[in-house]
Amino acid sequence: MAYNTPETVADYLARFQMEITHRGKGTFTPDHVKYSLTIASGGKDFFTTFESNPHVHGEPTITQVFGALASDAMVVRDYGMDEFVDEFCDGMKPSAAIRAYNSCKETYDWMRDGLYLSNGDIASLSEVISENEEEIGALVEKAASERAARYAYDHPKLPKGFVTIEQLQGDLDLGDLRDEVEDFDFDGDITEAFGETAEYKVDDNYHALLTWLPDHTEWLEEAEFDGLLEGCKGDIYKMVRMAQYVYFKSDLYDHCEDICRYGTLDQLKDMGVYAIRESLADEILNDLSYDEDYAPTDDAKDTIISAIYATFEEKYGEDFADCADNFIQDNDDIAGRVNPCAMSVETVRAVYGMGFDAVFLNDWKKELAECDIDPEAVSVDSEAHDMENGRDGLDGNAPEKNAPEKDDRDAQPPVDTDNR
Repeated sequence: MAYNTPETVADYLARFQMEITHRGKGTFTPDHVKYSLTIASGGKDFFTTFESNPHVHGEPTITQVFGALASDAMVVRDYGMDEFVDEFCDGMKPSAAIRAYNSCKETYDWMRDGLYLSNGDIASLSEVISENEEEIGALVEKAASERAARYAYDHPKLPKGFVTIEQLQGDLDLGDLRDEVEDFDFDGDITEAFGETAEYKVDDNYHALLTWLPDHTEWLEEAEFDGLLEGCKGDIYKMVRMAQYVYFKSDLYDHCEDICRYGTLDQLKDMGVYAIRESLADEILNDLSYDEDYAPTDDAKDTIISAIYATFEEKYGEDFADCADNFIQDNDDIAGRVNPCAMSVETVRAVYGMGFDAVFLNDWKKELAECDIDPEAVSVDSEAHDMENGRDGLDGNAPEKNAPEKDDRDAQPPVDTDNR
């Protein structure tokens, strides 16, 4: 992507999250503050410092900070250490000059290896930010605000006693290859995916291989034990690649149970399940068997359907439970109609706006009539009242129809306007 306009640069910067972790005394003037910062993108954190005068510029923004970092990175591209010292470090102690250069080098390496930016990308970002900082800052703030509103709309406040599939997945330990695991096709053989992923992760770069080896020499022994070094002897790069393959594959197998749990939750999400009763989630994650090489999604689905049936049968009798079960089975829909066990995001939004009982009456009107159940007496269980609009689990006003709801308590804050 070309970063040659304020719009393209702002779109790129809006992806970053920035957090101020410490404020200290600056070195330029008594009013300057030295900020310690964490910048995150794609699950990778970068730690840096930035000085500014908050009385003049306010708290630093991602636009200001990234522009300064890109400028630092360009210095490393254009100057060696000796040239850097001669050009920029007049009067500095040698140790301070070396630290300054190494800091710029660290930034350059992050942008190249962590963000996968080319030298041309870095140069364009630096130049465009320098010339259009105010405009880009406003665009980034607008994009971040829209993203926060969209996140709040896509992640509505939950009824009491529910947890999202996304939260459950985030709590699982997927090992070092989490990003790759999240892209798995869990309909297939997971062990086959393990082998393909481990092979994909092996480095092609000779320097990267030799950098990796000193801290992982034991994996050469593992590869030797597995007979994978046959035909590689004498070629250190092939040997290290085999060691990496064993390392990555071992990491996946060490986290196989949680990976299978993730797969089960992922497939429930594909069925439209956004949130699930916490007690039911615990049953699915801890009581089902995850000692095989597949995600037991059918078992999880049956667990949810059985729980829905049992709740409806206890409250409204066997006839209504049968009617509800027939609908769920015929439509393969365990979350699209409100129930006390699993809900889609649309159902949660409806409950947020109308209250659980009102949505229940609307969703199951036909089945209630068929079973001669008085709508005036309807309440699935005592906990349903906690789901009503304005009560424990769902406080606040209903969102406008077809508009993203804004709830600053639950929305992720704009990540790059006033953090840093």
